[in-house]
Amino acid sequence: MPKTHRRLLAAIAATGVLLSLTGCTHHNAFPKDYGHAWLDRMTTLLGGGEDGEGGAGGQLLADDDDHGPVTGSAALQYELSGPYDVLAVCRSTATVHLTIRDFTARKEHDGESTDPRTVLDEGEIVCGATTRLSITVPADADGIMLDVSTADRSGRALWDAAIVPRGWTP
Repeated sequence: MPKTHRRLLAAIAATGVLLSLTGCTHHNAFPKDYGHAWLDRMTTLLGGGEDGEGGAGGQLLADDDDHGPVTGSAALQYELSGPYDVLAVCRSTATVHLTIRDFTARKEHDGESTDPRTVLDEGEIVCGATTRLSITVPADADGIMLDVSTADRSGRALWDAAIVPRGWTP
């Protein structure tokens, strides 16, 4: 039985949010399609098959105007409540920090916006290994927000995360 999901994957500008869907800054020496094959493979491996609930990932690129950590966010909005695991991986850096929050959506004149609520779980993704974070999404949540950050400003850092049924193994 196919699940129907209303899904909104949005890159939200934080400190120079940069997912693989955005362009590169002028100092980036990597090709435009850097890491796409790896991201596709990780999405396939971690996605939970027909039982998977989606996910997000991308390349973290530094903003020339900001010298702090490189951050990114993805809002996943669809019918989701109850216990899940988030499987996360990264590559080309040492670690990426992942924070998972639930959110409520609100309508605005120019679209929809999200109001993050509770931190459901957070942890370090050690690149080269799969990290499993367990979450329980409240029934009144409109979706979850995946916030990632790294101190690596090289532009090589890639991450991918998938929401799967609790205990599911690739």
